[in-house]
Amino acid sequence: MGKAKSRSLNRNVNDKFKYMTRESALNNVVKHMNNKNEVIDTITLFGFTAEDILEAGADYEDVMALGGLVR
Repeated sequence: MGKAKSRSLNRNVNDKFKYMTRESALNNVVKHMNNKNEVIDTITLFGFTAEDILEAGADYEDVMALGGLVR
């Protein structure tokens, strides 16, 4: 994890990410696909690809709606 990410996590700015693993974050993305702001924040924080999100069970249309955010 980079310095900036660890600093923001240690400042308790986003408490929900403090104990979140990559797997739980991916499940959170799939579960909250309707809340685009939360999903975008989580995707950029963990660097998920479209393939990761699709393998976790998201719909193809939802992933493509994210546009250029995922590679």
